[in-house]
Amino acid sequence: MYFVKTLNKISSKGTNLFGENYSFGDSIDNPSAVLVRSAQVDTDSFSDGLLAVARAGAGVNNITIDKASAKGVCVFNTPGANANAVAELVFTTLGIALRNIHKSLAWIGSLQGKEDKEISEAVEKNKAAFVGTELAGKTIGVVGLGKIGVLVANGAIGRGMSVIAYEPYPSVGNMLMLNNTVKVVQNLDEVIAVADVLTVHVPYMQATKNLLNEANLANFKGSYLLNFARNGIVSEAGTNAFLARNKNNTYLTDFPSKADLANEQVISFPHLGASTEEAEENCAIMAAQQLKDYLEFGIVHNSVNFPTVESRPSASTKNRVVVINKDVPNVIALISKVFGDAGMNISSFKNESNGKIGYNLVDMDAAVPQSLIDSLKKIEQIIRVRVIEL
Repeated sequence: MYFVKTLNKISSKGTNLFGENYSFGDSIDNPSAVLVRSAQVDTDSFSDGLLAVARAGAGVNNITIDKASAKGVCVFNTPGANANAVAELVFTTLGIALRNIHKSLAWIGSLQGKEDKEISEAVEKNKAAFVGTELAGKTIGVVGLGKIGVLVANGAIGRGMSVIAYEPYPSVGNMLMLNNTVKVVQNLDEVIAVADVLTVHVPYMQATKNLLNEANLANFKGSYLLNFARNGIVSEAGTNAFLARNKNNTYLTDFPSKADLANEQVISFPHLGASTEEAEENCAIMAAQQLKDYLEFGIVHNSVNFPTVESRPSASTKNRVVVINKDVPNVIALISKVFGDAGMNISSFKNESNGKIGYNLVDMDAAVPQSLIDSLKKIEQIIRVRVIEL
């Protein structure tokens, strides 16, 4: 039996995948896994039985990744599952800004209680105050060409915009989906210098902290800056300087701060990027399936701290030994020696590493003695060992 603790409301389309060998809900005390959306997760606050955390979404800055790695806890996310929802919101909100929809709605509300003739006269007299501009013919700079960035770039082409995109590490799969008229560069300054609209779509990590900042945004001559990725990617100093340059400059963010809410040039949204029924269902399904594969077979897919290992056991496999180790030299030899000294025949040995974590799947056609497991755990470089009975 596997026990999955849910820390947010998770779509039943995902939790229904668990089946009879699972118990799940927010009341689970000692979980095998945690399924979460936006709640904070400190992996050290759970018992040693915690094996995995799955984030039903792309960003994982609400999870203690380093602590999880140190304890051999696999952390998953669901890249691309909410991509369409975020991309659609980018153009919805950009349209609001360019056409001054937010200002016109605030003004039109002031006409409440007036007669139809008065309303009609007021509208004709004052509509010029809300004249906007169109997307067509503008240049949009897209920072990051993951699944969301590609959808945004392609959507901009469909709206008659020119697109220049920054992507230092292009994925072949994503590039194949990209409209061939998009100009892709590996120099962020080149994008910033020519964009009328600048939108960021990269994950938040140390390398992307303050990626857009006061220094490089000083060269941004456009009027619209969008952040539907994560707080911290666009620096507060950079935003303030951008807004101060021109009273018509606008910052659109899904991650409002106290300062943002007090600034009329900022249009803030309550983290709506993935808030569609479809996105929540897609994320829940993807996260639940990743947990099932990991708990039942040791398969790793879309982990942010473990290497990808998608090897499924053969029909003859009786036990699969999962060995998680620090990615240092000679560990594989030490693991193999333990099995050899125990006189155990290995039917399959799969190893992958990511520079920090080594991940091993050792398949056996026979029972695994506890003494062998104990010997593996004594190896200094080993972080965690578990046996999956198949």
